[in-house]
Amino acid sequence: MIHSVRFQVDDDGVHRAYYTNRFIKTGFIKIADLLQRPPVNITVQKGIRGLMNVLYNLLRVVRFDAQEYRYDNYALLGTANTAVSYFPLNDGNGKRDAVLALYDSDAPYEIKLTKARDPIIQHTLGTGTYNPYGLDHPMTPHPRYSPQTKEMISFGVGMDFPRLKNKSTPVLFINGEGKIYRTTDVKTRTSVYQHDFAITKNFVVMQDNPNTIDPFRMMFKPFNGTPISWDNRKRTSFVLLPRTSPDDVKKSEGAKILHGDEALVDKTKEFFLPEGEECFIFHYANGWEEDDKIVFYGTHHAKLNLVRFNSRYPPPKDLLPKFYRFELDLTTGTASKQLVFGSEDALVTKLPDNVDCPIDDLVVDFCNASFEKSGEKSDFLYMCYTKAVEDISELITPDDVNKGWSLGFWQGVLKLNTTTHEVEAITYPPLMNGGEAIFQPKVNAQSEDDGYLISHVTALEPVDGAEAEYKSYIALMDAKNMSNTKSTDGEFPDGFLYCSQLPGRVPWGLHGLFLSDEFMCDESDLPEEYME
Repeated sequence: MIHSVRFQVDDDGVHRAYYTNRFIKTGFIKIADLLQRPPVNITVQKGIRGLMNVLYNLLRVVRFDAQEYRYDNYALLGTANTAVSYFPLNDGNGKRDAVLALYDSDAPYEIKLTKARDPIIQHTLGTGTYNPYGLDHPMTPHPRYSPQTKEMISFGVGMDFPRLKNKSTPVLFINGEGKIYRTTDVKTRTSVYQHDFAITKNFVVMQDNPNTIDPFRMMFKPFNGTPISWDNRKRTSFVLLPRTSPDDVKKSEGAKILHGDEALVDKTKEFFLPEGEECFIFHYANGWEEDDKIVFYGTHHAKLNLVRFNSRYPPPKDLLPKFYRFELDLTTGTASKQLVFGSEDALVTKLPDNVDCPIDDLVVDFCNASFEKSGEKSDFLYMCYTKAVEDISELITPDDVNKGWSLGFWQGVLKLNTTTHEVEAITYPPLMNGGEAIFQPKVNAQSEDDGYLISHVTALEPVDGAEAEYKSYIALMDAKNMSNTKSTDGEFPDGFLYCSQLPGRVPWGLHGLFLSDEFMCDESDLPEEYME
């Protein structure tokens, strides 16, 4: 489901927010209609029994009367609900600015948003917008836009046999005119699961980690084998791929730095972390080059078991992410990592007073930076935080609104200065939690952090004589003065500049995107089939 909030000034001069949502008609949701229940979640299937569940659903889907529901090989998996992103597209009819709903295991779906006060959210019903380029795989939910070159960089994901056999990940380079001008396969030592990546001025940073893909494990380990599993024997490394200019794909400054030859554009270089420091990075905040080093920040899992992670709420404490700074030394060819928040051997050893959480219990994810600094040094990074808990009894429930720490996961937002390592925070009230907080710079911003953090939050509000109610809000926070924005009249929580209630509860686990009017279309521009 896509959720949309439009901020505008109405004719009476009042600033208002308008909310709407729509289901994306993916193959997954149509198959659910056909089967009268959701298809299986492959990430939590184990062993022979799990494999039989998957095969049984596949057989039901490919029946003759189900053919009209099939979009591509991934129709059973895709929910299009991980992230939304801008993409320049060109399908032969000229370049257009598109918005795509993305999911690791399915084709992207194009979203149409109108300029109406209550935006109509529409979507393509086909196999996705990459078909004009002849690609046969899904894409990462986290493509990277390079504002310096106006290009979009993405990579393909999937569990089809040729890709698993070749142990490769295709990296896609799309120019400002919406055409793929370069595709390069990045080889890894085994087939691995990757969700996100980073870019710098001259490089693409991929990871080769112990989170390996092997569907045959479901047969060879009949009781607990999973298609994605952690391999304790495998070391973690980062793979650098040189970037090229959209105008000249045969030369690369990055190749010259890595290999001494600007023509070796497709040759990668691997940087290993020390043995015993294995990890998986779910989300990258940003990356850049500093002298002879590549620097990037990301959410670090010392180990990740997707079955355990997705089967229990809250997830097991040992699987929760910490925030790390990583360095790749171009001179020595080595990689290193540094814990950011911790009581010992960390860049930050003390949290702001308004963060009532032991620093060693701090959990961080959904990190981001100003998109204008993508691939360049960010002075500021933003991320959601919460406290690690062992049991759901430590969370607030409708039956006990005064117990625990938070409604769900994220209790607030942190801002990290990457030079001084100073930290600012906005902490939500005790009965409120939030989703991802995306940074959007102001028009004519005077500094990198001169902008807003946009998120939706949900509160559990007691009602006299009745059961407590969940209420969701859209919130705008002051990114420049996070700790100093105080509520003077109690209308909003401290740190909030604006807060408006939404018509219903909105789940917290969303990635978001801010779009200006230029990405909206008029209803008259939509084909008739979009208006169903």
